[in-house]
Amino acid sequence: MSKLYVNEIAPKTGSTIIMPATVGSVVQTVFAQTTTATSITSTTGGSGTSTGLSVAITPKSITNKMLINYVGYFHLATHSAPAVSVEFYDGSSVVATDIQWGIYINGDGNEHNNRWRYPFMAFVTPSSSGAITYTVRAWKAGNAVTAQYQSGPSMISIQEIQQ
Repeated sequence: MSKLYVNEIAPKTGSTIIMPATVGSVVQTVFAQTTTATSITSTTGGSGTSTGLSVAITPKSITNKMLINYVGYFHLATHSAPAVSVEFYDGSSVVATDIQWGIYINGDGNEHNNRWRYPFMAFVTPSSSGAITYTVRAWKAGNAVTAQYQSGPSMISIQEIQQ
């Protein structure tokens, strides 16, 4: 077995060093955040209201996977059994969503200060080799639902994972 010991690897002038990626390694990461309050009006999954949060990524390979990590900040108005759920839309279709409600309050309408952090994670296959904009959309049950209520931050990060 041979060993190679180095202190530094430097490219030739005008060149780039290309290191082979190993399966499971992170190829690239993108991140976005918003604090702009957005009213959620849709009541139907598959055609949710944009929360105002999106991020674009151009896959290095369509055989890789995208790991989506999202944390949303929502306020649900006082109401008997309010609910909200999110979906991730890639410009042509919903690529990930909750099966049921992500946040559901089985209450009688007397709840106070229904502010919630909504975590969601998905592992999806990119739909193309070009730039893809993933948009977070939401739909509700009950009265008013606001994303990023009172400037509470919602954020998304997407990591391309080598396959």
